[in-house]
Amino acid sequence: MIPLFKSEFSVGKSILRIKRIFELAEKEVILVEDSMSGFRRANKESEKTGKPLRFGLRLETSFSGNNPSKVIYFAKGNKGIDSLRRIYTKAFTENDGIYDLKKEELIDLMVAIPFYDSYIHRNIHNFGSHELDLSGLDPIFFEENNHHPLDFFIKRAILDMGIKTVPAKSIFYENKSDFTAFQFFKAVTNRTGGRQPSFERPELGMFCSDEFCWEAYLESK
Repeated sequence: MIPLFKSEFSVGKSILRIKRIFELAEKEVILVEDSMSGFRRANKESEKTGKPLRFGLRLETSFSGNNPSKVIYFAKGNKGIDSLRRIYTKAFTENDGIYDLKKEELIDLMVAIPFYDSYIHRNIHNFGSHELDLSGLDPIFFEENNHHPLDFFIKRAILDMGIKTVPAKSIFYENKSDFTAFQFFKAVTNRTGGRQPSFERPELGMFCSDEFCWEAYLESK
């Protein structure tokens, strides 16, 4: 099983700091972030600890005008980091944070499909309106088991499509006892419009499992 860490640089998505992630990781750090902000610090921590860093950028991605969904782009070496910066800049300067997928731009990048918020996940609720042409990219499909109500439906859709998957676990905090603190943190840092979570009602959209932690990862290995 692959641990997929996220740090405080993905604002509102994790309470783990870069330094603590490198302390927790056993051999290498696989960091999946929603921005490029933490790369420099993570790279310095990698050099300091000697633990290899695999840095991935999770971006809303559209293809040929279809509704967007999340895709993870992992850098292959320094050239891959340059490519990540280019597509990240393009997404946020030209298209409100959505990257319009162009295969020729994915130089020195590896493509991965997250278990949640992927086109597979979103199509379950949106009648097939999310579509990505991933031919020639040889993407990795992550599969998670977090005792989340949606897990069964996503897994069934993946099975029906005959997709080969790699077992993984997204990690946003260290222990299950941190779950309440994580909920409050998400409520405080929520920056979306419309109805907001609050201290009195810090519910998260479909987020009802305490399995997104290092402790749960160790239990399920």
